[in-house]
Amino acid sequence: MAGASDVDGPLDMAKPGGLMILVWILCGLVFFLDGYDLTVITFIAPELVKEFGFDKSALGPVFVSSLVGFALAGPLLGLVGDRYGRKLTIVGSCLAFGLGTLAMLWATTISQMILCRFVIGVGLGGAMPTAAAMVAEFAPKKSRNRILALAASCVPLGAMAPGVMTAVLVPTYGWHILAIIGGVGPIILAAVLLLTMPESVKYLANNPKKHGELKSLLKRLDASPDWVPRLENQLTEKSDGRSVGRLFDGGKGPMTLMLWLAFFATGMALFLIISWLPLVLQSLNYSIQEAGKFSAIFAGAGILGGIVIALLVSRVGVLLLPILFVIAIPFLLAFSWYDLPQAGIVLCVLIPGMSVGALQVGCSTIAGLFYPTRVRAAGIGWGLGAGRLGSIVGPMIGSAILTLELPAKDMIAFAAIPMAIGTIGSIFLVVLCKQRFGSLHVNESSDPPATIVPTAELTAVK
Repeated sequence: MAGASDVDGPLDMAKPGGLMILVWILCGLVFFLDGYDLTVITFIAPELVKEFGFDKSALGPVFVSSLVGFALAGPLLGLVGDRYGRKLTIVGSCLAFGLGTLAMLWATTISQMILCRFVIGVGLGGAMPTAAAMVAEFAPKKSRNRILALAASCVPLGAMAPGVMTAVLVPTYGWHILAIIGGVGPIILAAVLLLTMPESVKYLANNPKKHGELKSLLKRLDASPDWVPRLENQLTEKSDGRSVGRLFDGGKGPMTLMLWLAFFATGMALFLIISWLPLVLQSLNYSIQEAGKFSAIFAGAGILGGIVIALLVSRVGVLLLPILFVIAIPFLLAFSWYDLPQAGIVLCVLIPGMSVGALQVGCSTIAGLFYPTRVRAAGIGWGLGAGRLGSIVGPMIGSAILTLELPAKDMIAFAAIPMAIGTIGSIFLVVLCKQRFGSLHVNESSDPPATIVPTAELTAVK
């Protein structure tokens, strides 16, 4: 029996079952711990200033070092996941950022803390894009965008957790409890992933020696075990090292650049706010516990934004991006330009938090849907890498503001600049999407055709 099918065919036809849901949950936990370990330093930093007498402006490189590691590792480890398997990439990445977080317990100098944060960033750079690619791969096409958006919304949930724990645990146990939780959690998760996470279907399909393992996995997924992709062309493409160049093939170049700009602007605004918000609030005479609560509000609003994206992206499409960029600008300006009561500060933290959280999920969702399977991890990885470049610029702007002795709360107003840049880029993205697809919805590109072959041939391949 022969027939044509795209590379996602078996999973598109399979009903969500226990193994699929397990993959979603495990990747959601990766996203959660990613968000936690990426932002926990913003709550540890004020305590480091008190304990070791660090200058506040010297914290900029500490904030940035993990983002540099992410920016360097994200695209490279995304390619590693495409070529050598996504399971081990995720496991190794979780171990890296877990051990790096634990190492912060013994850091007593700025240089040591910078090194720890860099190692954490490398681990995070491999975990997030690879987990996103796995979620997209193990989800039926009709619900893929919603599942990917919901899984990615665990990032702001994880980012909210340090704020809650700062308010509840730090007064009793000190800042060390934050590092212990952020270090032990990923190490435990790495062991669970190693024992329970299946390997990527696409990776197995692209490796003839692993077609026996592919057959067993397809049975567990309740998909056709007779399915073997004929992907000789794809194997050649994977081996020629041009995954990055393929993000620009077929007229995708302008949309890729606008996606990168949206990632960059979102990352710049998000980490300018989230890195310095606790210190800004303390400069307004709020306690570290109160600052933790406000930061939790900011991250929690991001969760709400992610849910909104999950519910609306399939209906509204990319038009959501410019709307989300624009809505945050007046609230960011108001935070810095007016002497606000506490209720006003809550509002000016809540709305931008919802906006940038939704944008973070929305950009990743669109990237996951836009690129074909063979370069999906690379596409998401390079997009997140662009976001991390923006994330590097954001905290350094805050450090420069402190060095210039400008009012600390002015750095929140500066976050309106990348939001304005993102507005312009996302408007161009809407226009390009309309021209390419004839609608405001991103339609996933097709992979090379695959052929269904007899089970006997599959056994012979094994």
